[in-house]
Amino acid sequence: MEETEFRELIQQYAMQSRLEQGEANLTSVLKLVIAENPQLKTQVRSSVAMVKEEIAKVNEMDKDDLEMISEDIEADESTEYEMLEKLVLQKFSAEDKFQSQIKALIIYGSYAKRLHVVGESDINFVIVLTSDSSQTETEETIEKIGQIAEMIVTPEVAHIFDLMILKEEDLTQLDKFGADFSYIHALYAKDGDVKLGTNVFESLEFNNEKIQQAAKVLMSEAIIQFDEIVNTAREEELPDTELEYIVAASIIDIAFALCCYEVGVKAVTMDLVKPDIHEEFREVWGEKSEFSEFYPFLQQAHAFKLGIKLPNSQNFMQKSIEFIEKVIEFAGLKQS
Repeated sequence: MEETEFRELIQQYAMQSRLEQGEANLTSVLKLVIAENPQLKTQVRSSVAMVKEEIAKVNEMDKDDLEMISEDIEADESTEYEMLEKLVLQKFSAEDKFQSQIKALIIYGSYAKRLHVVGESDINFVIVLTSDSSQTETEETIEKIGQIAEMIVTPEVAHIFDLMILKEEDLTQLDKFGADFSYIHALYAKDGDVKLGTNVFESLEFNNEKIQQAAKVLMSEAIIQFDEIVNTAREEELPDTELEYIVAASIIDIAFALCCYEVGVKAVTMDLVKPDIHEEFREVWGEKSEFSEFYPFLQQAHAFKLGIKLPNSQNFMQKSIEFIEKVIEFAGLKQS
């Protein structure tokens, strides 16, 4: 990331830290940055002096000015989603060729329901291409879509932009897409916001068995991601106090997939965006369930994802391993 852009990012996190704690400090800012931007950890570590400099500037700001700037930043972030939505629709509506080849363009997920968390939630697009085109035409269209996506997605919004391209015939064999686009994603798309064409997902059959199989794939993928993060962190000698912030997102993904595995279709139709929504799933987290002991741990994971450390959150990494081992056993996953 360029230095100017990096400084602006540090300023935003420093302002967030000061508003929450009264004064920004190096530890709190670094945890926020690394938790939400793990790809920047190397740049962060090599720029500590600059980070301290920006923190000092923020701590010297008048509180009223600070609150006003923060409100403007939040407003700008919220418009990023609207901007992406308008740009995607504009670009794919402009060319007649797309009109004949795109069977559906749908926004799905939390943004489609306007339940997204600004700066954290993705804006998910799925494009389904018609089966009427030749293979050559389809390949050319996919290449063109990729080129347009590169034009639309700037570095500032790349972390929230998600686009999946399917062919109409792919809808009958979603299993082959694994964690990239499963029956869980398709069920979200069924309730999505159709921007072009028709909702081709409405004709699909969704049952608990398909959702549970998809959930196992998502769990496996999230566990692999967790292992990769931990291994990399160990190689770089990252302390657990920083690592726990980074792995929190993987833990939440595993917990969501566990809900889908245990509850089935109902879990997908719920809006799993609030930290306390899991209270709805007594089958998974209730007092008599096998995972009841992990519910406080899951709340800690949600807090870590937001850059907050709750009291009594010691041994989070050890609890993460215990939780994953329990999930592997419960769902009958293959342990590597």
